[in-house]
Amino acid sequence: MAMAGHKKVKVLIVNAYFDPWRSATPTRWFIPRAMAPYYLAGYFDPQQCDVKVWDEVFHGAFLKTKLFSWPDLVVFTGLTACFDRAHQLSAYFRHANPKVVTVIGGPIPRALPALCHEIFDYVCQGDVEDISDVIADIFGPSFIADIPSPRLDLARPMMGTGYVETTKYCNFTCSFCALTGENRKYQPHSDQSITRQLDGIKKTFAVMVMDNNFYGNNREDFLRRVEMIGDRWRQGQFRSWGALVTGDFFKRPENVALVAKNGCRGLFSGVESFDPDVLKSFNKKQSLTAEPRDMARICAEAGMFFDYGLLADFTRQTVADVDLQLQAILEDPAIALPALVALTIPIVGTPYFEQSVQKGSLLPNLLLSDMDGQKLIEWPKEPLETVAAYIPRYLKLKGQKLAVAKHAARHAWHWRKHLACDMTALSLVLPLQRFGLQIGFGSLRQMRQSFREPPLTYCATTDHLRAAYTPLMRLPAAAEKCFKPLRVTNDRGQLTETFQKARSRVAATA
Repeated sequence: MAMAGHKKVKVLIVNAYFDPWRSATPTRWFIPRAMAPYYLAGYFDPQQCDVKVWDEVFHGAFLKTKLFSWPDLVVFTGLTACFDRAHQLSAYFRHANPKVVTVIGGPIPRALPALCHEIFDYVCQGDVEDISDVIADIFGPSFIADIPSPRLDLARPMMGTGYVETTKYCNFTCSFCALTGENRKYQPHSDQSITRQLDGIKKTFAVMVMDNNFYGNNREDFLRRVEMIGDRWRQGQFRSWGALVTGDFFKRPENVALVAKNGCRGLFSGVESFDPDVLKSFNKKQSLTAEPRDMARICAEAGMFFDYGLLADFTRQTVADVDLQLQAILEDPAIALPALVALTIPIVGTPYFEQSVQKGSLLPNLLLSDMDGQKLIEWPKEPLETVAAYIPRYLKLKGQKLAVAKHAARHAWHWRKHLACDMTALSLVLPLQRFGLQIGFGSLRQMRQSFREPPLTYCATTDHLRAAYTPLMRLPAAAEKCFKPLRVTNDRGQLTETFQKARSRVAATA
């Protein structure tokens, strides 16, 4: 399919996304942001390719109908639950330009290889580097960048934060994690790769290291990467940086002192639960080695802000269990409110998903797009109605805004002697931003679509299809199938034939 006759080909890279809160407007305050599109963009020769990126998280839903006819090539990426959205967008682009070439990569084709091969022209099941083979096949080898580097110039900055990746994957095997299902080995980036990324972000306020596990299982390599980032901090390229580490990082106090000495001012760790039994069920042994309150204290005493995620598993926990944990956090000023609050998701392809299928715990008539962490998709220990009614209180601390404000103030005051002024301010503002009143602003079309959304019921059996399943324009009858949701289970809670076929393994195109 060589298209080398083009003087400058037009390439659009899209991060497809369904906002779990049914908003079509941009979410620009979320950290970290999706960076795969910008890494993909770096593989296209900028002299011969006009590349644009649209991230439906950062930019909001792609509703600019005039742009559907613009690209010669569209590259899709996104989380597995957003397959339907990528399918919908492919219909719009093909309708506007029948000659457009579509490519999909990332978690979606790894989970649904057979179905993706039916829909998209090219299917990549590997890493971002695989896009080189696709570029060569479509346009020719000369359209590949000589030295691929992330196109950070295309990433509109927000909150003065730059991003860098120093490792890939993770050395642990949590049962609910997509990385476990993909069975990829943890590997560090080379000095050259990290240097190119740091050069690309230029001077910025802060840097977020977006590794799945910055600590890893090779201490010598960990020290190398800390020193590389620390050198840039000492040179004044940025004022601070942060990273995600696993619980075993805190077993050695010198680790905290090391990163703090090298400019780190924030650490995120996937605590997930304060209940050891729940952690064991997830095979999350790395979180059993450190107590979250100790982690928060160690970070604060080193002048760092500590952030973490929290998951509720209502197949093992009752509403009372989860609420007791939440209230304990609200009453303790020593630990911040969680950065991420969600329900457990049996992501397709993970051990957790296979266990859920074997146990028959998936709800009937479950859609793939329901697996967004904001609604019940498995049978809980208690009645569906009881748990669904509690979920808004858990996810958004509904009815507890005053308690949130008081906790934020008490937490900031508690650690004021250890944290710098900017870190103290951050610890005060972040909870209010995360759990306070949020109003989405975007284009008129985006805000209108948000207004049209049916209310959330927080339960897959009663939720209604979101507005995106209604086409923006009149499309040929053949495109109707692109707007039908992929159904995971039938009315008996068993996997549908369509879904099982979609998961079938086929030879990869790239």
